[in-house]
Amino acid sequence: MQPGEITDRLFGTRAYTEGARFQIPRKIPLRIEPKTYFANERTFLSWLSMAVTLGSVGTAIAGFAVEDEDSPGQHKGGISQSTVQLMTLTMLPISICMIAYALFTFYWRSEFIRKKQIGFFDDKIGPVTVALVVEVALLIIMFSAIRDVLFY
Repeated sequence: MQPGEITDRLFGTRAYTEGARFQIPRKIPLRIEPKTYFANERTFLSWLSMAVTLGSVGTAIAGFAVEDEDSPGQHKGGISQSTVQLMTLTMLPISICMIAYALFTFYWRSEFIRKKQIGFFDDKIGPVTVALVVEVALLIIMFSAIRDVLFY
């Protein structure tokens, strides 16, 4: 398998997309509008903004854990220190992975635009994967917090 073949299979190009063989080849050179570059940058900045927000929330939550001074390790009716650590240690790696994904997608689309390559720019796998990972992490955090409130 060649290096470009992996991304072609994941993201789709003329060779690996159903129905693409029925497209008529272009005789006029492809003109790239400046708004295409700006749309790619805007998408990158939006992903980056969401990742930074998630990472900031993960680190800000670390200040909400309240320990009882009389008995260290116990908490006063809120969420425990271990749940706060779980939140922080879950959200920060997800945030870092989101930044890496945003950078990869931005670079990949920029190369497609720069080379004027005919293909599909939509990503069917990445956003769904990120959404599922964030959802699972938030569910784990929620159940851990519920366990702290109800059973301790």
